[in-house]
Amino acid sequence: MEQTRQIKQFQFYDFYAEILSGLNDESAGRIARLMCEYMFTDNAVAEITDDKERFLWGNIVDVLQESKENAVNGKQSTGLNRKMKHFTFQDNFYDAIKLLDDKQSGQYVKAICGYMFENKTPALKPPTDGFFILAKRKLDLSKTRKRNGSKGGKTERIPVALEQIKKADDTPREQLDMDGFLKRNPQIKNNIYPVSMRLTSGIDWTKLANKLPYSTYRDSTNLYQIVAHYKEIVGV
Repeated sequence: MEQTRQIKQFQFYDFYAEILSGLNDESAGRIARLMCEYMFTDNAVAEITDDKERFLWGNIVDVLQESKENAVNGKQSTGLNRKMKHFTFQDNFYDAIKLLDDKQSGQYVKAICGYMFENKTPALKPPTDGFFILAKRKLDLSKTRKRNGSKGGKTERIPVALEQIKKADDTPREQLDMDGFLKRNPQIKNNIYPVSMRLTSGIDWTKLANKLPYSTYRDSTNLYQIVAHYKEIVGV
């Protein structure tokens, strides 16, 4: 059997960070460990016994799969990178996770995400603080490269005139429910499990359908991601 090419790094998206930030440290550590095992090894993913963690993993793994397939084949995840903020997660960070328990791993990965996505430097206890200091050297290099790269041409949101937005808001349209929204956007995959339909509570599907084409998530095919960024998309 041909051995799968092992990758040394992968793009860690803000989508992952948002999920981890909503978990306690132990759960975040277990999910982060699973992500690393999936990306950096060929090991089968261990059975997930916690219902919430299993649900969240189901919403992560499809993005991980696409990202890994691209990396193994030497391709850039251009579509994913364009849609979501990200940084490069090194296999060395996984080496650190393997030396930490679940709670420490969760704190470690949350600290990395906070530093890269929010520019926050956390207060950590030993031994986690030492591992983060070592990771920070690589993270700072990643930040420097990203800044230098952005000077050549930064990807920005497509500007939309206020008149266009107002016109879109004022134009009469049929009221949509979730099924109607998905029918209007057949490219979007419904990856929200029935047991977690509470996540869709309070969603104005008509407004979401009208605003989505003007947002940075206009090309997203992931309903969970769109719902998670509902307020940003509709401007609440």
